[in-house]
Amino acid sequence: MFEDLSSLVKGIVNQIGLSFFLSGVVPLLVGVTVNQYIIFSPAMAGVDAGWNLFPQVAGPWLGLLSAQMLTTLVLAFGLALALVPLNLFITRLFEGLLPGMKALLYPLYLLKRARHRRLYAEIEAARIARREILAEYEETGEYDADADIAIQERLHLLHTQREGVEPMQTLPYEQRRLTPTSFGNAWAVMEEYPFNRYGMDGMFLWPYMRAILLERNTPLLSQIDNQKLLGDVMTNMAFVTGVLALEGVVFGIVWGQNSLFVTAAVSLIAFWLFYRAGVQFVRAMGTLVGQSYDLYRYHLLDAFGLPRPNDLDDEYWVWVRLSAFLRRGEPFYFDILQHGDDDERDALVESG
Repeated sequence: MFEDLSSLVKGIVNQIGLSFFLSGVVPLLVGVTVNQYIIFSPAMAGVDAGWNLFPQVAGPWLGLLSAQMLTTLVLAFGLALALVPLNLFITRLFEGLLPGMKALLYPLYLLKRARHRRLYAEIEAARIARREILAEYEETGEYDADADIAIQERLHLLHTQREGVEPMQTLPYEQRRLTPTSFGNAWAVMEEYPFNRYGMDGMFLWPYMRAILLERNTPLLSQIDNQKLLGDVMTNMAFVTGVLALEGVVFGIVWGQNSLFVTAAVSLIAFWLFYRAGVQFVRAMGTLVGQSYDLYRYHLLDAFGLPRPNDLDDEYWVWVRLSAFLRRGEPFYFDILQHGDDDERDALVESG
């Protein structure tokens, strides 16, 4: 029987896909099971029978599943289909970015902002000041070397101080990216990584980087996708167990069933564990995504037929202009990258 059941599960997974099964079906299977056999069981809900969508099934279906077990599976699959379009909603929920959530979680946001001001804000201010110096040099050719060196020394000191307190970065440097939750800040750190180092809009350019990784390093891309899948599984499990915790409290009060408060407590513990696991998987994914930009961004320039910059300061403007071209479609952004600044382009035209 167990071999037949194992074959059935493998067949289902092959048909619907591992990602949908793990991130959709499994969490809803847990949710439906707890509802069917605990919260809405006859003993708790005071009804004659539990959930059964197939009363006509008298014996085990296919020799494996009872009518109630078949009901559990069908409900789990059906609700999993509804969970797919909710994926972005669930992600935003745990990021704390849904409308009104910043106000709801404002005490948490204040704690995050205080730590940001203590450890990250001065670094971001110094970076902005240095970008202004480099922008002036890019636009006018004037460069204040003394001011730039002073900022570099300041940045070195600030980073050393921050790493002494918090070796692993947990908050974004830019305050505008700060969210009330650890999950949201893990995503924010990942998103700002390529911009802070190279001027790359990481989320916008990621589809292009995926194409490069497909050609250059498919194992790295597979690791990233696996971490994303595991993160989705954990956040969906956290969502489901959070709902179960609320159900346990509400129906424990409504039905006067104290044992449902135990269900709520266990679900709340599970929610916290799954949520923390989701944060760790996003951070692990962020590390791998950062590696892909570190190691393969020049291959993206090669694919566009663009010359590689001489240093990281020049590279910043290359990616800013390439992103502007891809977003806006104006050829002059790309022409600057191919031929240099306006004077250089004029020289090219005059020379024939």
